[in-house]
Amino acid sequence: MPELVPEAQRSDVYATAFCQFPGTDPLQIHEIIRGELGEPNLAVFPQLADRGVGADQVGRSASLLAELGFDLQPHGWRVGVNDGVDARRARSLLRSDENLLADVLGAERKPAQRLKLTVLGPWSLAAKLYLSSGERAISDHGARRDIIAAYAHGLKEHLDRLVRITSVRSFTVQLDEPLLADVLDGTIKTSSGYRTLRSIPRSEVRGGYEEFFKVIQAGGQQWNVRPLLNLSTGDEQWIERMDMLTQAGAGAVVLDPQGLDHRKWERVAGFVEGGGHIFLQVLAPGDRAPGVGDAVNSILRPWRQLGLSDGQLGSMTLMPRGDFTRSTSAEAVVTLQRLSTYAQALEQTRVDA
Repeated sequence: MPELVPEAQRSDVYATAFCQFPGTDPLQIHEIIRGELGEPNLAVFPQLADRGVGADQVGRSASLLAELGFDLQPHGWRVGVNDGVDARRARSLLRSDENLLADVLGAERKPAQRLKLTVLGPWSLAAKLYLSSGERAISDHGARRDIIAAYAHGLKEHLDRLVRITSVRSFTVQLDEPLLADVLDGTIKTSSGYRTLRSIPRSEVRGGYEEFFKVIQAGGQQWNVRPLLNLSTGDEQWIERMDMLTQAGAGAVVLDPQGLDHRKWERVAGFVEGGGHIFLQVLAPGDRAPGVGDAVNSILRPWRQLGLSDGQLGSMTLMPRGDFTRSTSAEAVVTLQRLSTYAQALEQTRVDA
């Protein structure tokens, strides 16, 4: 097997996707993924929330908590208890999906070595979980510390298992943080809904991420991990959040250009100049896809206006604008095919530079 170049060191342009897909048949989705996102593109580990309780994003992420039990209550997922029937189902679904991935990759002639996964970011997960008292777990300093630590170790164990049973040795782990701004700004409501929780200090959030990155990237020589942060680019304080996460060690970020103004684009340019990698959302599933020339020019225009060179295009990966949960399989295939074509054209531009 040839030596693997870690994802963070790749210099080519390629395509990938969000991990959420429609339906209840993961094997069918694997066939789409392997067909459209094979090398040099980046295949994903699919999530199918339509399978019900435990397959949802919170249940899937909570199933990664190491040595920390949880169950489902009417108000949401609760931690600090023995695993309930829904928790056992969530963990069982995860193991089943791991084994199915091993079977799919094992049947390929050329073993795949790269994979992209998606989970909730640690602070959004802590904000989504509840204590046995019924209050949000993030309201308690010790609880949120324990949850983030258990989550980091459980995620690393998940990656360890995938390394043992598959050929994958390079992981991109997308951390969705839809509630990070609320955590920092103190706008998360208490369980009663009558007031909001105190904001979490920036230093604690940054320190939590530093420890989280340290744990999940401790694969040694066996495998490597690139964390990928997914924040809302429409957030007015997006630049400040980016600065904080960059200080914590974040080296890759998902970008929706529709949420970027000139000031944010300038921050993106600085991020790229500093060695950062962007995952650019360029085509919404189900939308009419522009021609290759128009799509490539719409990407190159702001890139060049920022003073970035064509030779730096390898700092960019293309993604759809949104996941496939509300798409048909045919729409997912068409979207991924177009993205792959755009990526090939941009890669040729990079090579010719």
